[in-house]
Formats: sequence, C-alpha cells, structure tokens
Amino acid sequence: MSVADADREWTLRATEILTEVAGRYGRTIEYADLGAEVQRRSGILTDMPFAVWLDDVLREVGSRCREAGKPALSLLVDDPDSKVDPTARQSVYESYGAKVPRAKTSSSRSPRTRSLGSSNSGSNTGASRGGTSPKRTVKPAERRRPLCPTCFVELPSTGVCDNCE
Repeated sequence: MSVADADREWTLRATEILTEVAGRYGRTIEYADLGAEVQRRSGILTDMPFAVWLDDVLREVGSRCREAGKPALSLLVDDPDSKVDPTARQSVYESYGAKVPRAKTSSSRSPRTRSLGSSNSGSNTGASRGGTSPKRTVKPAERRRPLCPTCFVELPSTGVCDNCE
C-alpha cells in the first residue's frame, strides 16, 4: 500500500473517530490514543512514531473541516505540546451536534456569595470595611477520565461506553 493511500484511509478513520468524540460535550481524545485507534480501525499499521504521520493526517482533517465550513475536529485532540482555547472547542461541539450546556448569566449570583467587606461578624479578615476584596481566579484541576479499551473514547461517569454498550 502506498503512503498516500494509507494517509487517505487514516484521514477517513481520524475524521470518523473525532466526529464521534465531538458528539458528546466535553469529550476529548489523547494524541497517542487517536493514533492507535486510527491504526486499529483502518487495519493499516506502521512502526513509525505517531508524530511522523498523525500530524499530516490531522492537518488534512482540518482542511476538510474548513472546506465544509466547520471548525477543525483536531481541536479535540489533547496534545501535551499545545493549548486549545475552550471557546474554540465549544464551537466544535456545537457544530457537530453535542448538547452544550447554557452559560449562566452574570445576574444569577448564588445567595451564598457576598463580599468580605459586608460581614458584620466583627472579625478582621484583612479586607477594609465597606470595600470589596480583589477577585481571584482559581483554575480547576484538569480531570482525566478513563478511556474505553475498545474505541478509545472517554468514558462517561457511569463507566460504560456509550458507543460500545
């Protein structure tokens, strides 16, 4: 089989896998897991490292997405060498039919939320009375979900793969 034929088949399989991933909001797939699953589904195996051929395949997947007027499915690939904008990923989920949760409006504050300066407890919290404390952004820890051993898609909280059940 020629390299061009293998690339075409791998591109088709990568598109198929990434479309499945895009159908569920919040799902991603690890770079190495995608490479292994592309080879498994296509039946075309190589000893070459993923970086030698998978980057070309992902570029082609991105080109096909752009031609179709859709965001690049490759945004759903978790690659430790790159950072992806969460809003870009959300556009992929929306474009491929995932149920995307609605964003909360800024007017919907929790009743438990209050500024430190409005406390009447008399304790010194370090904030001046009547003022507000500076806002701190706390980045949540990234959660890694287990992958289905058959189709390499992240498992839901039930632990049962939606694709394989």
